[in-house]
Amino acid sequence: MALPGAQIQTRKGTEMLQLLQCCPIAQFALGPDHRITMWNKACELLTGFSAEEMLGTKRQWEPFYDSPRPVVADLIIDQNINEFFRLYHGKNAAPSKIVPGAWEATDFFTQMAGKDRYIYFLAAPILDADGNIIGAVETLQDITEQKKLEEHIRQESELLRRENITLKSAISERYRFGDIIGKSHAMQEVYELIAKAAASDTNVIVYGESGTGKELVASAIHRMSDRKDKNFVQVNCGAIPEQLMESEFFGYRKGAFTGATTDKEGFLCKADGGILFLDEVGELNTNMQVKLLRAIEGGGYTPLGSNETRYPDIRIIAATNRDLSKQVEEGKMREDFYYRIHVIPIHLPPLRERKEDLPLLIDHFLNSFSGADRTPVLPGKEIEALLNYDWPGNIRELQNVMRRYIAIREINFSTGRGLASTRPSPQVPEVEEPAETDLRKSVKEHEKAVIIRALNRNRWHRSRTAREMGISRKTLFRKMKHYGLI
Repeated sequence: MALPGAQIQTRKGTEMLQLLQCCPIAQFALGPDHRITMWNKACELLTGFSAEEMLGTKRQWEPFYDSPRPVVADLIIDQNINEFFRLYHGKNAAPSKIVPGAWEATDFFTQMAGKDRYIYFLAAPILDADGNIIGAVETLQDITEQKKLEEHIRQESELLRRENITLKSAISERYRFGDIIGKSHAMQEVYELIAKAAASDTNVIVYGESGTGKELVASAIHRMSDRKDKNFVQVNCGAIPEQLMESEFFGYRKGAFTGATTDKEGFLCKADGGILFLDEVGELNTNMQVKLLRAIEGGGYTPLGSNETRYPDIRIIAATNRDLSKQVEEGKMREDFYYRIHVIPIHLPPLRERKEDLPLLIDHFLNSFSGADRTPVLPGKEIEALLNYDWPGNIRELQNVMRRYIAIREINFSTGRGLASTRPSPQVPEVEEPAETDLRKSVKEHEKAVIIRALNRNRWHRSRTAREMGISRKTLFRKMKHYGLI
């Protein structure tokens, strides 16, 4: 086997070329007229070209000597061509000197499963007895898999770098994330998921009760992503009549149906290059799920009344207050569509589970809604009522209550029957000291009573209660669960 820089003397040239025919490494030789004189079996397997096709041809190789900047057509990309010809003309026999780098083969290897390949190209001159160059032996090595691995590692590193930058930029103000307010542990976890989702380009599903701010999460991901300069198209899937679903998503051409007097772009066209936010995605029927799945997986879509197939580049962020896995079991959602959108799940906690964020939210809404007037101050009684309420309507209901307070200076909560007084969250009443003679049972009842009193003093704020009792929040949660307090 000829190594880079090795000299092949004329008297042994024939024998050496015969040996190269059996070499498992792809090698070929060029004669004095730059025509291919040897093309071994490994070259045939690598390139797809047979020896019969290649022997005696130049295969688009242009002359080496006359051009100040010659080109080896189709095989070698320009970046290292000068080094190749420096070695080729310089008779450099040093075995350590090779042509560095890898060149991407394109048209030359189109028969290689129809894919471009990265080829590592090594050159060694063939010398006659007087030391004159009379040809060259070329060695080819397919390094496509290594290049793919390098690119994968590069992309992973870039993703981690961007994610780290995003997290660092948000760490200084973690009581809010864009338009999202909250400093509770649950919201900190949501913020980190938003940052990770923004650093990638995969689909996201946001779960949460009505009024928890799912659209704010989608908007935050869009603003922080690489698609921030493209459209953010919000679609309320539950508000579109079933008979209009296809025309709204895919658009139509003038004359496609009665009333179609002009062309109309659909949601997919408007969101091309950007983000399509499917709010209440659980409302989509299975027929529409099939068509959307085809469009976002590369099959494209056709506007009504058109023969043109369009291939949108969109990222899906979906939101729902339903259990989509249950809908899959019930046949209301296709399994393939579910897995296509359920890549990065983000669960938004209801307001009743993060009441430590209430003061921040109340202050934010009072400042936002009071306008030019001085921000009103809430009396202690009203604050207690807000903290004790369980907020079935979540953030949206809190906004409504704050607007009403600014207007009429009263705290009232909306129910199905209209205005109602404070509806406190369930609390366990004070427990009297036990009088049991069983020591173990008495200790448990006493511990339960102590926990209940501490919870009531702290308005059932678990973190403050745990700090007061000198235990961890996890320990408090375990004990509350043991005593049936949650």
